[in-house]
Amino acid sequence: MTARLITPPAIEPLTLAEAKLWLRVDGGEEDALIAGLIATARATIEREARRCLITQGWRIFLDAWPEGGVAPLPVAPVQAVAAVRVYAASGAAIPVPPAQYRLDLSGEPARLYLTGVVPAPEIVSGGIEIDLTAGHGAAAADVPAPLVHAVRLMLARLYEARGDGPFDLPALTGAIAPLVAPFRPARL
Repeated sequence: MTARLITPPAIEPLTLAEAKLWLRVDGGEEDALIAGLIATARATIEREARRCLITQGWRIFLDAWPEGGVAPLPVAPVQAVAAVRVYAASGAAIPVPPAQYRLDLSGEPARLYLTGVVPAPEIVSGGIEIDLTAGHGAAAADVPAPLVHAVRLMLARLYEARGDGPFDLPALTGAIAPLVAPFRPARL
């Protein structure tokens, strides 16, 4: 199973003005740098939390339908499934009608249940595509406050460590880990 981002978030959980206030930066000389660091901080927190903060589109690739017809979705939190396609040997996409599957959001990971007969892919690798929308919401206000604060802390660490010396990523997560931990999916 492979997941690929197809539609990045339209906004960040922090505006440039909020980030500059947090960093105590006046003037606009570093606006481009700070904007890039906001995106990097968000992406880092998403990776650490194993969840999308702002609404974004993902494509999941499967080689075959799982046994039992239940496909766990590796992106969280899932909002909706937009499309499911199976590929024929010719390379033609065969849409799977929504009546043939059901999205279960009751747990994490979210799961896609096949509820009817669906064709098997005729392509050996990545013959099934599931397009979905994931994230806490389209607005920064939809993101849980601890995760937004984790983005702020990561932003400050990235801003302070701009190539002036060794950059120790494990040290970055030390103060941030308690903010992110409650949102990480449990592993059994």
